[in-house]
Amino acid sequence: MNRNGTDRTDGYAETVIVGAGLVGAVTALYLAPRFGPVTLLEKRADLRREPGGQRRSLVVMLSSRGWRALSDLGLADAVRRICVPLHGRSGHLPDGRTRVTPYSRDGQPIWAVERRRLHHILLDAAEATPGVRVRFGRRVRSVDLDEPAVVVEDGHVSHRLTCRRVLGCDGAHSAARAALEARGTRAEVRRLDLAYQEIDVPAGRLDPTITHYWPSGNAMFAAHPLPSGKLSGSLFMRRDGPAPSYAAARSGQDLYEMFAALFPELIRIIPDIAEQLADKAVSTLTTVRCDRWVWRDTFALLGDSSHAMAPFMGHGMNCGFEDARVLVDCLDASADWEAGLAAYEKSRTEDADAISELSYRHYFTMANPRREGTAEEVLRGRLTALFPDRFVPLYERCAFTEESYASILRDDQRLDRLVADLLARHGAELVSAPDDRLRACTPLPTPTTATSEDPACS
Repeated sequence: MNRNGTDRTDGYAETVIVGAGLVGAVTALYLAPRFGPVTLLEKRADLRREPGGQRRSLVVMLSSRGWRALSDLGLADAVRRICVPLHGRSGHLPDGRTRVTPYSRDGQPIWAVERRRLHHILLDAAEATPGVRVRFGRRVRSVDLDEPAVVVEDGHVSHRLTCRRVLGCDGAHSAARAALEARGTRAEVRRLDLAYQEIDVPAGRLDPTITHYWPSGNAMFAAHPLPSGKLSGSLFMRRDGPAPSYAAARSGQDLYEMFAALFPELIRIIPDIAEQLADKAVSTLTTVRCDRWVWRDTFALLGDSSHAMAPFMGHGMNCGFEDARVLVDCLDASADWEAGLAAYEKSRTEDADAISELSYRHYFTMANPRREGTAEEVLRGRLTALFPDRFVPLYERCAFTEESYASILRDDQRLDRLVADLLARHGAELVSAPDDRLRACTPLPTPTTATSEDPACS
C-alpha cells in the first residue's frame, strides 16, 4: 500500500476504457485488433448475470451510423435478428386525426432493438476478442492524465492501474471527464425540465411496424414496438411547475388523472396504466456539452461522457458508435496518437453539438403539432417534393446517411433562409403557385466546397 492508500496489484494495461456500456464495448472492439490489449472497467455488475436488471430505456434505435459500426465489427447480422424494422411515425393528434410520416421517402426503415439484448451481444463479442478483458464491479474514482493511470475501487480496496492511455465512455456523469475539467475544460451538464417514465404497452392494439406518439403540447407519450409484439412506451412531462407536471402530482392518483386528461385514448390501450404510473420510477434527462474531448496523446472522451443529448431523434447511441469509428479512422490516418486524437476532436465536436441541438428541438416539433402548416412549412414541403435531390428531409439525412450532422444542420438553416427569402420576394401566394412558377422562382444552388465527410480522418 502506498502513501495514497492505493496499491499496484492490478499492474499495467495498454488501453483502459472507463465504462463497459454500449459505446465502451464498441470502442474496445474497434481498438483491440489495431492497437493492442484493452481493459474495460465497469462500475456495475455484469447485467448478463442479473435477470431483469434493466437500468435504462428498454429500446434504442439503430440507423445508418450505428449499422456502419456493427458491420465493421462483424455483428450486423446477429443484431438484425433481434431488431424490429420501423418505417415511420404515427402521430395520434389531440383532435382525433392521425398523421403518419415515413422515416424516408424510399421506404427505408430505422430499427428498434432492446438495449439489454444488444448490450449482451456487444459484451459477448468483446470478451471473445483477443486482447480485450472486461472487469465488472470496478468503479473508477479518478484519472491521472499525466502518468497516465486510473484509481479503481474494487469492493473496499482501491488500486492504481497504470496504462498507456485512457478512454472515457462512462456516460453523462463521467468520472473520466472530471480529469479534463480539473485541467480547465468547460463542461455544461444540464438537467432538462423534462422527466419520463417507462410504460409497458400491450401487444395487439397498435400497428407494430411504426413508432406511435401522442402529443399534447405540455406532454408527450411515445411507444416503440419490440420483437415480442409489445411496445416500450415513455411518458414525457415537465419535471417542475404547475400541472401537468411530475411535481404537481402528489400521488399516483393525481398522475393518473393528469394522464387521463391528456391521453384519453391510451387509457383504453393500456388497461393497467394507473398501476404503472403509481409504481414506475420517474427518470430525468441530462445533456452534456464539453469544449474539450482529448488530452495530448493519452486521453479521449466518447459517447455521452462528451455529448449526452435528449433522446428525441434517436441518435445518442448512433452518434457514440460513430465516435468510435471516427476515432480509429483518425488514428489510422495519423502518424501518432496525439495527432490522431486532435483530429478526432476537431472532427466530432461540431457534429455532436449539431445533433444535440436537433434532438432537443425535435421534441417540441413532435409535442406541439399544428393543425395546418405555416406558409414556411408548406413551402418547405413543396421545395422538397419539387427538388428531391437538392432538398432532402433533415431526419432522413440524419438517419440514412453518414453525412456530417453539422453540415446537415447548416443546410437546413440555409433552406430556412431560402424559404424566408422566397416569401419576402414573391409573397404568400407563392405557397399555392403552380409548380412551374415555383421552380422558376427558386434560385440555383450556390457552388460550395464543403464535403459531406470531414477530411481530417477519412
